[in-house]
Amino acid sequence: MFDFSVAAGLSFTAQIITAAVMAFLLAGFYRQYQKSYVWHWMLSWTALAVSQLAFVAARMAAVHSNVPPIHPLRIVPAVAAVSLSYLYVAWIAFGAYELIRRRPVRLREAKQTLALLAIGGAITALLFTGADASPGARHFARSGVFGIVSGAAFVGVAIVLWRSRRRPAVGMTVLSLALGAHAVQQLQQALLAFVSMRAGEPLLPPAHDPYIELLLLSLIGLGMIAALLEDEREAAALAADQVEHLAYHDALTGLPNRPLFMDRLIMALAQANRANQKLAVFFLDLDRFKDINDSLGHSVGDTLLKSVADRVRRCVREGDTVARFGGDEFTLLIPKVDKIEDTAKIAEKIIETIRTPFVINEQELYVTTSIGVAIYPSDGLDAETLVRNSDAAMYRAKDQGRDNYQLYASEMNAQAVERLALESTLRAAIGRKQLVLYYQPVVAAGTGSIVGVEALIRWKHPKRGLLSPAHFIALAEASGLIVPIGEWVMRSACRQLKAWEKRINRPLTMAVNLSARQFQHPDIVTQIRSAIEDAGVEPSTIEIEITESSAMQNVDNAVFTLREMKELGVRISMDDFGTGYSSLNYLKRFPIDTLKLDQTFVRDVMTDERDAAIVGAVIVMAHRLGLKVVAEGVETHEQLEYLRLEGCDYIQGYLFSGPVSSEEIEPLLLSRKGDLMPR
Repeated sequence: MFDFSVAAGLSFTAQIITAAVMAFLLAGFYRQYQKSYVWHWMLSWTALAVSQLAFVAARMAAVHSNVPPIHPLRIVPAVAAVSLSYLYVAWIAFGAYELIRRRPVRLREAKQTLALLAIGGAITALLFTGADASPGARHFARSGVFGIVSGAAFVGVAIVLWRSRRRPAVGMTVLSLALGAHAVQQLQQALLAFVSMRAGEPLLPPAHDPYIELLLLSLIGLGMIAALLEDEREAAALAADQVEHLAYHDALTGLPNRPLFMDRLIMALAQANRANQKLAVFFLDLDRFKDINDSLGHSVGDTLLKSVADRVRRCVREGDTVARFGGDEFTLLIPKVDKIEDTAKIAEKIIETIRTPFVINEQELYVTTSIGVAIYPSDGLDAETLVRNSDAAMYRAKDQGRDNYQLYASEMNAQAVERLALESTLRAAIGRKQLVLYYQPVVAAGTGSIVGVEALIRWKHPKRGLLSPAHFIALAEASGLIVPIGEWVMRSACRQLKAWEKRINRPLTMAVNLSARQFQHPDIVTQIRSAIEDAGVEPSTIEIEITESSAMQNVDNAVFTLREMKELGVRISMDDFGTGYSSLNYLKRFPIDTLKLDQTFVRDVMTDERDAAIVGAVIVMAHRLGLKVVAEGVETHEQLEYLRLEGCDYIQGYLFSGPVSSEEIEPLLLSRKGDLMPR
């Protein structure tokens, strides 16, 4: 029988204190970083501390000869000690898995594993407890089996951690080596327990063994903390890289975006002017792409856009630039053109390539494209003119029946006439009260409760029905109508918020979007102040949403305007974050409160590791900057759970509710259930 000596008692006390301190430290790190693997590791140290306490209690009871092995004073703490020891091993393995795979363990499998280990530990603790049972066999059942299981588990975890090191990292190295050494020690204890079983009674371990175990536990704890800090540093670096990449590339297709295309076009124009050469700008638009989106869903539409991008890239040379302008629009820059006939051959090649059926989800899709071509210098001398004229030629191609290309000609004014007619109808819509506001709830990710709403404009067109902003905001921007429309939206949203405040007994915020032209209007701050004061709402309940692109058009002016808005007391949110072209250097200058993750990243977060990395990186970066994060486009429970684990603050999406009228959303706001359950 073991002699519970003073030295052994001091060793166990030191291990208990070490485990408790590590659990406390990791709990603090979890509160700060919200990393689920830190939570698992915190639980592992907690289990170890409680297990050691229970083991001490069992040992103290065992030293009294009048307490038999079957007595509850020995059985209960022994069962607790052995079961918690197995859970300690499981939680370390879960944490390592989540650190390496960058995704949470499956909750169902984790619960099943923990239950099986706890039951198995309890069974081994109850073996050989009879009056005639061998103490050595009992010692092997409790310590030997655990040593084999934990040793094998720690060896596996150590090997995986060692192999997964992305770069020389102290934390991962120390943690893997410490776990490997801990595994060796556990296997040695299993061997000693086996010898004890053969001898019929427990044998004393070497005198230095408790001190080695204490040292290894300390190294494991230091390795965990160092690995966490390295992971945070890597996440911040990844966030910076991803944001910088997003500055000039489309998130869906990986193609250059509009700002990068315009930069390359300006440089190509300078080169063509010096060399007295021609260049060509192509504007491509997929025919009836909206029908595919509406009938088959956005997921199929996104997959189609990726496939189209790949095919167009294969049609051009390495020095040419293919870009995605937005939606289903693509542009192509051919920096050197010898003959105009060459542009026709390229356009025909692209059209033929797109005509080949696309196979998506085992379904054939037949798609065509309309292409407009503008040539420098005959069709324009600057980048904006060439893009505008290629766009006009593309609309002419659509007018000619689609699935063809058109070279720009100065008489192409059909598009201008059509836009003028739509502008006239939109101008009349303001006075005829055809514009209405819809509202989409903003939900707290942790509790599911509605914390606010976002006001979204709709146009009740007399002939075309309810139109989303995609059908008229661009026209309103170009014509200047966006300014009176935006002022109407602001005033209507504030009045609606005031009306709800009189009937809803809980705080609520109202988010209002500002377009690029609104944001640049010299009286925008005055308009916001007037709308708030006239409605009688608190400025802190209003959140102004701007896009990256509008803020980056004139950074110095944007910073000044945003600071003026902040002085009003309103909150500032950057909408569609990740789809524009802001940089970290400018982002830190903007006095914003919230980042809104664009739905293009959220949609595939469970299947695309790059999207998952972007989402996690942006959340880490935002929290480091003291900002809240709203994820848009949440449609599934899996997306919601992932965002919760990553620490996302708020959620918007069809999982809860799409944009609805004030009459439809009011019952949700008036509900006194406290939480909004996903629908």
